[in-house]
Parts: sequence; C-alpha cells; structure tokens
Amino acid sequence: MHTGPQYTATHPQPGGGGGRGTALLFGGLAFAVVFLLIVGVTVGYLVLRPGGSSGGPIATDTATSTASTTPGETESPTATDTASATPTNVEEERCWGPERFSRTSSNPSGKLRGGGLQFIPPAEYDLRSTPQGTSYSDDVQGAQAIVEEGWASTMYVGAVTWQPGIEYPGAEVASQTITHCFYGANIWGETKGRSLDDVITEPVTIAGMPGYRTTGIVNFSYAPMESTSATELVVVVLETPQGPSVFATETAVGVEAHEEAADEAYASLTGIS
Repeated sequence: MHTGPQYTATHPQPGGGGGRGTALLFGGLAFAVVFLLIVGVTVGYLVLRPGGSSGGPIATDTATSTASTTPGETESPTATDTASATPTNVEEERCWGPERFSRTSSNPSGKLRGGGLQFIPPAEYDLRSTPQGTSYSDDVQGAQAIVEEGWASTMYVGAVTWQPGIEYPGAEVASQTITHCFYGANIWGETKGRSLDDVITEPVTIAGMPGYRTTGIVNFSYAPMESTSATELVVVVLETPQGPSVFATETAVGVEAHEEAADEAYASLTGIS
C-alpha cells in the first residue's frame, strides 16, 4: 500500500510541466478540435450530398414520385372491375335451336305468318306443319307439298332466334348458317352421298326490308325417289320491324309445279303491316 506524501487539488504535482492543470488544458483543446472536425464533416455532407437544398428529392422520394406519375400507367383493376370485364362463358352450339317451338303469331286470312314476315302459300302446298331441320328459328309456320311417298317440298317463315349468350351475327351470316344447318340436318331419309353445291349469298331488299338470301343445291349420289335426285334450298333473312326473320324453301329439283310455286311464294313475301 502506497503511504507517500499527499497533495491537494490546488497544488501542482512535482515535476513542473506534467501537472494536472496542463493535462486538462490539452484535453480541452483536443476536444475542441475533434468537435470542430465533426461539425465540419457534418455540414459538408449536408451541403454536398445528392438531394440536398441544391438538388432534387432524395432517392426514396424519387422512386415514390415515379411510381405515381409514370405516363400511360394505370391502376390495377379491382376485383369488381375484373369480374365485370369477364365475358360470359357460353359454349356455342352447332345449329342451335330452341327445345320447343313457341307460336306467338296468328295467320291472317290466306297467309302464313311467322316473326315479322308473311307470305301466300301456293295451292299445291296444302299441308300445314312445323318444318323439320330448321335451326335458329322460332314462331315457325310451314307448308308442304307431296312429291311422292316419303318425300315433300317445304316452305316456312319464322323469327330468327339466336342462341342466348351468343351475339347475333347479322342477316348475311344468319342466312348462310341456317342454310348449312338445314343441309346438315338428319332429314334426308335413305339418300346417300349428299353434297351442297352452287352456294350463293347475295343482298336483297324485300318490301323495304334489307337482308340476305343464300341459295344452294343439295345433290344426292343415290336417291330412292323417282321424281327427283336433288333439292334446292333458299334461305332469306330480313331485318324486319319485329326483328330478324326468315323465309325458307326446300324444293324438289325437276318438279316444275313445286319450283313455280316456290317462286310465287317468294314473290308474295311481305312484312307485317
């Protein structure tokens, strides 16, 4: 244990320049220098760093600003917007038709009416029936004339009714589609080697109503009929005030009385006044 002489705080230690007061003086000066260096470096950083008072916004702010103001950028759609933009998922059926025909028109005296069209049935077409093989049609009224046993010529009118959920394609495509569906229907009995030839689609205007007419000849490589081996299809789709409507004939080729009667029926076609 050290027991040498003791000194108070007011007396210098022996050895002159190594006293406590000198140490305190140098310590204070060193602190002042370090303090000035720290302040100087800090001020220099604040003045010279990117995004200071002489520059633009700092990097974080720039990223935020760019994300919100990029030209042409739009906000992501909400769940509601996405749902409303999703198209209806309806699978288009080939040669669609209603499960059951509904009859909404009444025949005026001496005429057959369906949809927005009516015509005068020829005397040879004295049978009234709902025609087979029709597609995209409703409110149908038809007439038939016998060619021979098991075979008949047919004509009908009706409203064009497209498959729900599928956009109506217009009169031109409708006339073509109905023609091809008529040709493809299972109505041709024991005939074989069927083909649809000489198909023509052209614009028509009847009684001031615009539309399209598609014609074609259904030929058979084998036909059990004696009177004919082919049939002519004529499908007219018109835009009537009551909506798109169809007039169609399926006529035994070579049976002159039926061919002339089909022409007469077409000539008598009018709208509903």
